[in-house]
Amino acid sequence: MDYKYHGGIELLLAHMNIEDIINAAETLYQLEEEEGEEAGLSFEDEGLSQEEMDEIEETGDSEKEQEEYSGAVGGVRYGTASDLLSFVNLLSNMKAAALQHLPQEMGVLLNKDMVVKKGRYQINLDVLLFPWKLIYKNPGTGLVPKGSFGKVHLAQDIKTRKRMACKLIPMENFKAADVEFQARFHHENIAELYGALFWDQTVHLFMEAGEGGSVLEKLESYGPMREFEIIWVTQQVLRGLEYLHSNKVIHHDIKPSNIVLMSDKAVLVDFGLTVQMTEDIYIPRDLRGTEMYMSPELVLCRGHSTKTDIYSLGTTIIHMQTGSPPWVRRYPRTAYPSYLYIIDKQAPPLEDIPEDCSLAMRSFLERALERNPALRSCASELLKDEAINPPREEQPRCWSLDSALEEATHTMLRQQSQRHDTTQESSLYSEGSGHVRRKGSLYIDLGALSGYSKLVAGPPTSEYG
Repeated sequence: MDYKYHGGIELLLAHMNIEDIINAAETLYQLEEEEGEEAGLSFEDEGLSQEEMDEIEETGDSEKEQEEYSGAVGGVRYGTASDLLSFVNLLSNMKAAALQHLPQEMGVLLNKDMVVKKGRYQINLDVLLFPWKLIYKNPGTGLVPKGSFGKVHLAQDIKTRKRMACKLIPMENFKAADVEFQARFHHENIAELYGALFWDQTVHLFMEAGEGGSVLEKLESYGPMREFEIIWVTQQVLRGLEYLHSNKVIHHDIKPSNIVLMSDKAVLVDFGLTVQMTEDIYIPRDLRGTEMYMSPELVLCRGHSTKTDIYSLGTTIIHMQTGSPPWVRRYPRTAYPSYLYIIDKQAPPLEDIPEDCSLAMRSFLERALERNPALRSCASELLKDEAINPPREEQPRCWSLDSALEEATHTMLRQQSQRHDTTQESSLYSEGSGHVRRKGSLYIDLGALSGYSKLVAGPPTSEYG
């Protein structure tokens, strides 16, 4: 046989004795086997099967992992955002067996208003958890909002009385990415993360409380929102998106349930699908978002940018205007279990914009729902749009929904006070002036701590400048 290699290899192949190689390998194997028996590594001598040995080895690894974890974290402690990220990464990488035998709760807290006592922060001893209860729900009903990965409760520190939202995530559903962006990015329109704690096979995420619940909960309680309420919410969301997009971050799931209302602002929540782009275009490995609010380019999965969030905001505005997500009225869910094909062929859903929508807001929606993302307006541009900056005489303006409602009803209340000589009947707080409740507005006090105390002292008095 003619080997076309260098002469050295030809010489090696010509003189190689395969029998010598086999004999040498057998001798080496016998030596290793004898060393193993002398060291007591024989499974037969111990009377253990291979499965039992594997179980012992796994248990040993779990105990070692638990010891390393306890030594590294040391119960509950204060720390930085980096400490918190290290904690959740370590937590998500631990095996279930190691997590089942932790002696006490573990975690990292960012907020000093949460009082840690000798490395302990105990549920219902140091911090109380309550089912969420909103006052614009029917009397007597309790509401526990659900996020994409867990239940949300209202929490209050026993000592400082600080109120928070606490999201409970079963360990099997927890991913470090779920909290990464809230820990890294800080803005007034992004729900602030206060800390994370692990106990009883559940991750407890403490964050800024949205006393008014989500926009979706309001819509389900009272139906479509009035335009000045929509303007206020849109401004808040755009400010949050402007900040995220300036850092090349795509939220991926802008919708009413992920916009949480407070007395003087609205915040974005649920960053489980969020990504930070390293290129101008993000090409996903999977479909991210909620169907009815998805942009056409996201549905195609060929690459998209931060502009996909702007499109989702446009569909969210339609939901706030009509009380229903886009597409579902024309294409009922019973007949169309998936809207991906419809979005691909028919987007944008301009036909779902209600007839009573103002011309300025319709123009705003056309800019936000532009099918071509290259032509779609960005958050910074839309913040300057006249639709959300109307003249004062044409639209009530406010720092918050409370002050907007106060301004909108000012004339009515003054007329009432002229007709009635009692402050009770003319008061914004009176039952007689139930305008805001009948109209379904977000008059604050918006939340209640399961009947224990009011969450918001009252409406801000400052007006929009």
